[in-house]
Amino acid sequence: MKKIIFILGLILTMPIIASAHTTLTSSTPSEGDTITEELSELKVEFAGEIENQSTLTLMKDQQNIQFDSITVGDKQVVGTLAKPLEDGNYTLTWKIASTDGHVLSGDISFSVDLPEEENQEITPEESDQTSDSQENKAELAYENTKVDTATEEVTDNSSIISTISIIVLVILLLVGVWILLRKKR
Repeated sequence: MKKIIFILGLILTMPIIASAHTTLTSSTPSEGDTITEELSELKVEFAGEIENQSTLTLMKDQQNIQFDSITVGDKQVVGTLAKPLEDGNYTLTWKIASTDGHVLSGDISFSVDLPEEENQEITPEESDQTSDSQENKAELAYENTKVDTATEEVTDNSSIISTISIIVLVILLLVGVWILLRKKR
């Protein structure tokens, strides 16, 4: 009986250990940032080590922007661009494989709003359009944040449900084996 309890304890702790995968710790740029200076390097850092298969994808207005190079380190992925980003709204999508084998992904939305040349004068009408554009960018960033949060919650819930299902199946299997062994005696 003691052996069965010991084995049951080991089996129940294994899914918990296996599901301890890495998380995003920081990024440059961060979610919702408005970049006001030239940006040609994007970095995503994680709490744990990641595999070399990890990738980055950068999108602007539904068009893919190619990285000049993508470097995968122990805990980070760095994408370098041939030229700095232009003004606009961007989405950086990361997809990593953690060392425990889990594939994780996420999006980071940000915008680039480089200062205008001082030689250009802005008319009041253009100023109104600029403030409207900035309000729209803020709304888009907020909406993207809500979608990302919902995606993370769904992923977390499905992971918990999978773990609980496996535990219940193992318990049922062990109870069945125990009943069979008891009948043989």
